[in-house]
Amino acid sequence: MTKYKLKHLLFLLSFALSLPHIALAGIPKDYYKNADGKKKAALKAAMHDIIEPHTILGYSNLWSAYEKVDYLPNTNSQGRHQVMDYYSDNVYYFTGNGSAVSGMNKEHVAPQSWWGGGTGIAVGNDLFQVIPSDANANSAKGNYPLGVVKGTVSKSNSRMKTGRDANGNLVFEPCDEYKGDFARIFFYVATCYSDVNWEDRSDVNVSFRKEDYPTLKSDILPILLQWSRRDPVCDWEKTRNERAYAVQGNRNPFVDYPNLAEYIWGDSVNYAFSIDGSSSDGGGQGGDETPDFATMVDCSMKSGFGPFFVRTYEGCDGEVWTSHSTYGAQANASKISGKEADEYLMVNLDLTHAETATLNFSHATGYNKGVEVKDTYFQVLVSEDYDGVPEDAQWEMLDVPFPAPPSSSFTSYISSGDISLNNYSGKNITLSFRYTSHSNACYCWEIKDVKVTAYTVPDGIIENENGKLKAESSIYNLSGQRVVNDKLSNGKLPRGIYIINGKKYLHK
Repeated sequence: MTKYKLKHLLFLLSFALSLPHIALAGIPKDYYKNADGKKKAALKAAMHDIIEPHTILGYSNLWSAYEKVDYLPNTNSQGRHQVMDYYSDNVYYFTGNGSAVSGMNKEHVAPQSWWGGGTGIAVGNDLFQVIPSDANANSAKGNYPLGVVKGTVSKSNSRMKTGRDANGNLVFEPCDEYKGDFARIFFYVATCYSDVNWEDRSDVNVSFRKEDYPTLKSDILPILLQWSRRDPVCDWEKTRNERAYAVQGNRNPFVDYPNLAEYIWGDSVNYAFSIDGSSSDGGGQGGDETPDFATMVDCSMKSGFGPFFVRTYEGCDGEVWTSHSTYGAQANASKISGKEADEYLMVNLDLTHAETATLNFSHATGYNKGVEVKDTYFQVLVSEDYDGVPEDAQWEMLDVPFPAPPSSSFTSYISSGDISLNNYSGKNITLSFRYTSHSNACYCWEIKDVKVTAYTVPDGIIENENGKLKAESSIYNLSGQRVVNDKLSNGKLPRGIYIINGKKYLHK
């Protein structure tokens, strides 16, 4: 804890107890009992069922609630308490009558434009994710996702900045002392509101998807987990959690249990969570064995195919895949004789070090009015044995959302969302966009902004000097099943990813 937190919060708990607002009571007995012993998706579902029932305050009542929840010890000459603000170091004081504070806004940490439902639904007026903010800072944040600014800073103050990340996307980055706070708010939103209609927007990368698990997208998860580890739960978060519980009737479990996110999304997903803290191993181990986040492919397709290459099925004309400066990769066989095409736009992916991986891209179709092209003329495929000849390889089809048949010539671009490649973790694969056509069915497929991301696991030393596994090692596979020594080949582990003595290792 530094700067403002250190200066103002060391005495906050003792001071707060003397105030007439809310008594701090701690976690109620058995509040989290239904989450005990669960892991990963089941743990997240249990936490959802615990925290989702709560008082819906209503957006117009939030300033009254803030006066009970977001006050600091400092007072002005009228005895009004200072407002806690994550977004700037400007000093504001409550009015004392529940009305809005001049110069401040009610800020949605997860922007309301991401669900398009305004403030009339629970996520739009939840105390844990709608908090007081300096109005200018709120305006600068806009609807940007959280992220790390790498390029030119657009707006900044001592507590936040906006700018472009390493991929050129506009993001909002809080200062280091509040990064963990924001991460735990996002964890709360993903857990409490997985069923919200999170939109797939073209102007900004929405960090959530409407799904039970994982809900948080793969590009934001490693950032949030890192922030949560580096900026642990502080006294202010604990105090605010108690106050919000007294007003709203639910809690942020990621404040009550600082390592909870690791059991749902992080390095401990294969361990059962325990509410009494008796979980063996796991729980934010960190260190060199913590999985790293890697971008395997990030290609716009507008100025070339990058790592992708084209292969044509034997006997067919080609090539039909071309790079277009506006539309990305474009396949349209209308320009070739006979319109007979069977062509693959491919990329080789080394996932041998990957624990999980996802594919994401945008695409549109054309000239297929009233015709469903998915999985018939256009396919997204994966092969584990491709060696240069597409027809000789075994291919598995990925379940990819396609635009509805267009009412005119072309559809709008839609996002594929995050498509799991987890079944291919630990393997070398070939990913392919397959385009087919003939004289009676010749349609167009346009693909751009292709991205493959993965959690990678570093190497670990797991063998002794004789090259055999140490007998005392406790070994589990990624499904949480114990690997028994007498089933190993010559006392050695088969190639793969394991949890050994509570840490992840890749064994080649």
